[in-house]
Amino acid sequence: MLPPSQAWSADLYDNRHGFVARYGGALLDWLAPRPNERILDLGCGTGALTDQIAQRGAEAIGVDASEPMIARARAKYPALRFIHADAAALPDLGAPFDGVFSNAVLHWLPDLAPVAAGLARVLRHGGRFVMECGGLACTATILDALRAACAAHNVPFADNIHFRSLATLAAPFEEAGFRIIRTEWFPRDTLLEGPDGMFNWLRMFRRGSLPTLSEPEQDTLFAETVERLRPTLFHADGWHADYTRQRLLAIRL
Repeated sequence: MLPPSQAWSADLYDNRHGFVARYGGALLDWLAPRPNERILDLGCGTGALTDQIAQRGAEAIGVDASEPMIARARAKYPALRFIHADAAALPDLGAPFDGVFSNAVLHWLPDLAPVAAGLARVLRHGGRFVMECGGLACTATILDALRAACAAHNVPFADNIHFRSLATLAAPFEEAGFRIIRTEWFPRDTLLEGPDGMFNWLRMFRRGSLPTLSEPEQDTLFAETVERLRPTLFHADGWHADYTRQRLLAIRL
């Protein structure tokens, strides 16, 4: 479940953060969806990767906790099925799935145990779970600057994103009956879109870190954070984010 203070803009996500789905597309090779398989896209956002899974011949169903994201996905891909649901409390979705795919989702969830238990329930035995999320030290430079701006103005900072080690990430799934087959951690310098890329990134992904401020007050603090970051993360080709990513492939026993 996403934190209540973390609201999502489908417009900002689609128009200025398309790199999330573009980079996530590489993870589809780990999933390797086959024709007639039943695949759940957990945290599908506006549906771009759900559609790519369907294009490979699978029956793809997208689930997301954000109503605006699900509404946009349904409008963009009317032939596909999208369900508004919490990853930690999945509803009855019919026949067991052959695979579950999740991109850029698990670092938003504070407790992975109910997520793992739910996936064990909806996956067939031998089914696979493939995911990518932020790894340790993901966006550390950005977060240090945002924390410094908060401290300068005595603003509480809520660390509402959970960048775990691979071992910590894997443990709830092993306890729920998964065997971990493959893992990977890697840095991924990410070029943001447009001259205001860093400001838009903060507005998209870090509003939940400043729950005591109004949106205009948040934007003022974000603008200050941008200036703190300019010497280190603004380059000749634009703004960069210091991402790290980790991937996991597990089989339901």
